[in-house]
Amino acid sequence: MDVTAIIKYFALNEHPFMTSPDPRFLYFSSQVKEALAKCEFMARDRIGPIYMYGPIGSGKTSLVRRLAEKLGQDERYNVKLLISPNLKSSNAFLRLILETFDVKTERSYTASLANFEKFLIEQYQAKKAPVLLIDEAQYLNRDQLKLIHYLLNFETNKTKLLQIVLVGQEELGAKIMHYRELASRMFPIAMNAMSLDDLRDMISFRLNVAGFRGDLFADPAEAYKTLYTYTKGLPRDAIKVCFELFIELAAQGKKQATAKHVEEIAKGQNLRL
Repeated sequence: MDVTAIIKYFALNEHPFMTSPDPRFLYFSSQVKEALAKCEFMARDRIGPIYMYGPIGSGKTSLVRRLAEKLGQDERYNVKLLISPNLKSSNAFLRLILETFDVKTERSYTASLANFEKFLIEQYQAKKAPVLLIDEAQYLNRDQLKLIHYLLNFETNKTKLLQIVLVGQEELGAKIMHYRELASRMFPIAMNAMSLDDLRDMISFRLNVAGFRGDLFADPAEAYKTLYTYTKGLPRDAIKVCFELFIELAAQGKKQATAKHVEEIAKGQNLRL
C-alpha cells in the first residue's frame, strides 16, 4: 500500500510518519527548545562555535534544519547548511565552504583563506552574521577539523566573524574531545533519547500536524510503553514503527492499533528489548 492510499484511508492531509527531516514535524521537547535557544543565542551574539552530538535517530538533522530555517528568516544572518562531504583534504573542504558562501576560490590554499577572511570582514561591516551549519560532522577528518579550528581565528577583539555549528553522531563528541585545542574553543550540546512522555507527545504532535483525528491506539498507556521500550526513546525508530503501523492497520481495515501491533512491528524491524 502506497503513501497516497494511507493518507486517503485515514483521511489525512499528509503522512505523519515520513522519516525525512521536515522541520514542520519537529516536536519541541524541552531539550530541543534548549538546544535551539542556545544555538540562536550564540549566533545572535557571536559568542562561539557549537558542536551538537547524540545517538543515531535522536532528531539532530531535523533540529539543524529547523535552525537553518529560523535563522534564514532573519536578514541579519547569512546561513549556509552543509552535509559533511566525503572529501579527503582540508583544501577541498575549504573550497566547498567558500563556494557555498559564493566566495572566490584560488589555487593557493593560503589565498583562498585570505579571500574568505576578507569576505567575513565585509559581512561584519555590513552587520551580517555568517553562520555555517555542518550536519553529519562525525565524518570530518583531523585535517578538516584543523581547518575549522583555523577559521575560528577569524575574529575581532570582541566578536567571532563566523559562527559554526557542527552536528553529528556520538563519534563527533569523541573526535572533538581528542582534539583538545578545538574542544577548548567550542561549546557542546548533547542530544539524548526522549523520555516516555516526550515520545508520546511527539507522536501526538505529528498526528495533529497531519490532520489525524481520534486515538491511534486502543490501549494508549500500554502501547506507548511498548513503543518506548523497543525504541529506547529514539524518535527515528519510533517514527519508523508508526509508519509500518499505518500500513498494517490499513491492510487489516482497522483504524486503531494495540500494544501487540507495536510489539510485532518493532520485532520485525529487529528492535530489541
